[in-house]
Amino acid sequence: MKLEIPGPTLGLQAFPRPATAWYMTGVLFLLYWLSLLDRLVISLLVDPIRRDLGITDFELSLLQGFAFGVFYAICGLPLGWLVDRFSRRWVIFAGVTIWTLSTTFCGLAHNYWQLFLARVGVGAGEAALSPAAYSLMADSFPAHRLTTALAVYSLGSLFGTGMAYLLGGVIVGLVSEHQSVLLPLVGEVRSWQLVFITIGLPGVLLGMLVFTFREPARRTTAFARPSTAVLGEVFGEVFRHIRRHGRFFVCHHIGFTLCVMAVAGMALWAPTYLYRVFAWKPAQVGIWLGVVGTLGGVIGALGCGQLIDRQVARGRLDAHMRLFSLTALVSVPIAVVGVLWHNPYVFLAAFFLIQVLVSPIMGISAAALQLAAPAHLRGRLSSLYLFVMILLGIGAGPSVVAAFTDFIFQDDAKVGYSLALIFVLACPLSALALHLGRPAMRCAVAENMAV
Repeated sequence: MKLEIPGPTLGLQAFPRPATAWYMTGVLFLLYWLSLLDRLVISLLVDPIRRDLGITDFELSLLQGFAFGVFYAICGLPLGWLVDRFSRRWVIFAGVTIWTLSTTFCGLAHNYWQLFLARVGVGAGEAALSPAAYSLMADSFPAHRLTTALAVYSLGSLFGTGMAYLLGGVIVGLVSEHQSVLLPLVGEVRSWQLVFITIGLPGVLLGMLVFTFREPARRTTAFARPSTAVLGEVFGEVFRHIRRHGRFFVCHHIGFTLCVMAVAGMALWAPTYLYRVFAWKPAQVGIWLGVVGTLGGVIGALGCGQLIDRQVARGRLDAHMRLFSLTALVSVPIAVVGVLWHNPYVFLAAFFLIQVLVSPIMGISAAALQLAAPAHLRGRLSSLYLFVMILLGIGAGPSVVAAFTDFIFQDDAKVGYSLALIFVLACPLSALALHLGRPAMRCAVAENMAV
């Protein structure tokens, strides 16, 4: 039986025109692309940073994940409240300014702790983007179009990852001939520092694009509270909603976060695997991972988004969890074979398939949450999810891989085995949690659609 999805209005506000909504999505896509470029370019600079700062894989992983992830998660909570209360465009603009300047400051760091603090700034700034973007898009698209829209937004992460590999690899290759470069006003910087400066500075201007579209009206629901509610009541309402649908939130957060942990570990350590095991050059690694990863991610994001939207339109309200409980499982043998075959092109084929299967996870998990969240709570509920996912997924994933390499295999050349091991451990548990959460998701989404 086909489910009747709410039409173009909810409460008293109409959805924006499709052209306006998709233009806004394009701007948010571009900013998400920029955030991933700034976040992941460090993965191509592992060896020169380790050499100049005298640090281990595990210490480097704290720069990749922990320094970024912990402060992304912590700052996301108050930012979620701001998203629900103030202009979402201004929240995004402030975040873009902070993270792009922090990326530039990474290029001015002269020791480990200066670089650590600059990475903290990147995480704190990026925390503003996704809660605000999710809220804007949920107010711009009806339920049976939202997953595709969020999948398109999530393509920003895929293109950002690909561009981090591709552009970063080219820049690293160009500057690697010189260990240091003399810059006006700045003085002498190492080649890896120049990469951060080159990528960070131009991004400062892109944040102004949020002022080229109008902010959509917020959806209203029967559960909405007056805007004058005191702070304790506001957060009390959030936790009352979570308690009412506890099984959904627990299974959603655990299931998607475990899968993100494996995806983040692969994204940040795949370049190092190709460097160390096959002695590939930065430009070669950047081109291959950039092209293969972006192509696989685009296919996966568009395919998943369209498939899930069709399923939701037919009344299958657990489509997001249903699909990813399967793709998380299928990715495990692919990752293992990609590493154990000990061939760079087999690994690239596995990397491509993993991108198709699980890389759209950010957009899909966000869409599932938006469908189950009352409109006036979306920013805060998104921030709570991002707190868990960034802290334990993106924040911990790279460090788990590095810990396997340093403390279990005790061999830098065994980083590939660490990548396979994180998929073996994380993805089956992810699939189980998502499967168990399907009935609860159906109830939560049905309740939210009915108001």
